[in-house]
Amino acid sequence: MFDFSVKQKTYEISGVKIGGDPGLAPTVMVGSMFHNGHTVVKDPAEGVFDRAEAESQLRKAEEMSDSTGLPTIVDLVAENAVAAGKYLDFMADTTEMPIFLDVVSEDAMATSIQYAHDHGMLERIIVNSLNPHTGEQVYEKIKEVGCKSAVLLLHSTKYMLSSNKDDLLNELIPKASGAGIENILVDTVVLDIPTLGLATKAIHHIKDAYGYPCGCGAHNAISSWKRLREKYSNSAVITVIGVTNALPVAVGADFVFYGPIKNADAIYPSVAMIDAAYSQQVMEKRIRIERDHPRYRIG
Repeated sequence: MFDFSVKQKTYEISGVKIGGDPGLAPTVMVGSMFHNGHTVVKDPAEGVFDRAEAESQLRKAEEMSDSTGLPTIVDLVAENAVAAGKYLDFMADTTEMPIFLDVVSEDAMATSIQYAHDHGMLERIIVNSLNPHTGEQVYEKIKEVGCKSAVLLLHSTKYMLSSNKDDLLNELIPKASGAGIENILVDTVVLDIPTLGLATKAIHHIKDAYGYPCGCGAHNAISSWKRLREKYSNSAVITVIGVTNALPVAVGADFVFYGPIKNADAIYPSVAMIDAAYSQQVMEKRIRIERDHPRYRIG
């Protein structure tokens, strides 16, 4: 099932390994903070937030990471550069984990990348994201400051209902590489339940054909399911959330955007179980599994 045609690329970004053969490197869990609707945010325009509650949610994710062996990265969402600067300051003071920098406008993204550079955080930054519509301003700033990591988002209305996103990827790879991006991650795009199926198929194909670390925002399938909580019990909802985020991992995803970071405790165990199960396929090839792998943490 996972005898890929090309050698899998593995990166280490600020101490977190991402990519490779399923079952070898643990799946990287990406939880969002400061997103629209995140209750810790009091003023999204000014970046005012409840620091104590934000730190509590971050620590919970770190605890789940320790107990399962799944690394954590924060998807730092910001409405503008002012807010992004304050959130980055918080991350600098609170944790050493890598950061997906997810800023709404291109002007603000460029300014925020510069801010990360000026404050010694650039090695922790993964630009989220570069897509077919990203302007030269962002690429130029990436090249100027020497940012090395970015997500290529394979989002286009032309390919919305297709799992074959090679044309989009082939368009973005040279642009990212030309800007100096060395650690290329690929997001195959989930908007709803049907596109979750397409995204998972695309993950397997891209890893097989290109070898890049791949993942998707599986949580979007849940957020688009408007009647889920209306029709089903809370226990059923929790089960659906766990299964939805584990599905891409079952086909080889290297990372998963699982939604709000506060939901870490409901999601990490299901993904860790898949990693532990798949580790046996790696060991069958006489490859040693590191002791901090989920295989040894969840028992």
